[in-house]
Amino acid sequence: MIYTITANPSLDYVVDAELIPGQINRTSSEAIYPGGKGINVSLSLQRLGEETRALGFAAGRIGQTIRDLLDDLGCPHTLLESGAGGQSRINVKIRGQVETAVNGRGPDLGAGDLVRLLELLSDVKRDDTVVISGWAQNIALYGSILRQLEESGCMTVLDCSGEALWQCLECHPFLIKPNLTELGALFGVEDLEYAEGVELAHRLQLEGARNVLVSMGGGGAFLLTESRELYFAGACGGRATNTVGAGDSLIAGFLTGLRQTGDFGRALQMGVAAGCATAFSDWLGTKEQTMVMLGQIEVETRML
Repeated sequence: MIYTITANPSLDYVVDAELIPGQINRTSSEAIYPGGKGINVSLSLQRLGEETRALGFAAGRIGQTIRDLLDDLGCPHTLLESGAGGQSRINVKIRGQVETAVNGRGPDLGAGDLVRLLELLSDVKRDDTVVISGWAQNIALYGSILRQLEESGCMTVLDCSGEALWQCLECHPFLIKPNLTELGALFGVEDLEYAEGVELAHRLQLEGARNVLVSMGGGGAFLLTESRELYFAGACGGRATNTVGAGDSLIAGFLTGLRQTGDFGRALQMGVAAGCATAFSDWLGTKEQTMVMLGQIEVETRML
């Protein structure tokens, strides 16, 4: 089983419109999806045929709508009602000549919420995987989760940035997945390129990360393993129409490939294929689209 944790899920309202500030803007199309990085990972895993369950919190009527949409999509979930009350957040994505996003804040989580979430994780087994991703208002939350999961011996995957990531490295997560911009920001480096990114990924390993998967948007992705193997896969050619969820699909494809083959190179190939399938779609890519992309991706490998 692959569990995902989304502490602050969202209702994503995605519209196509040419945004003119100060005026009434009308949409040419619109869609509503359940959102949040962990939820996107679970939905992508489900599309790729993997067993998954989305865990986390939801609040109020908006939170119930998120649950209902997941039910409609057939995605298993346990989204606890937030003890703080309030409403789950709404994220607005406006796609025009440029993409603009307005992300809501969502309710604050209390100590009691963390206790209930940790109880949900008490049944995690050694052969399970837990993916923790997205933005959490309480940056100590993820560290608490990882420390409990250490006892189970399960595989842990972490997709967050900034101070939350720094604080979790001491827990030695199996895999972390910053994008190139987030990786540079951790070390105060702008306009990071591939070669320097590999060096910084190794520095994160020295701080405690075991394997580092770095997404580079249209440049593909690279993986630096704990045995110092470096894998690189370029993205498929084409025009990306959607940035929402591409990194989450990368994680889902990577885990699918790793579970099916046990091979890091094949896992990266599957991950980049799934990420490209989403980038070229209106929403999350399908298994069929991923398999088409898979045949277009080559993986290079060398030892550092």
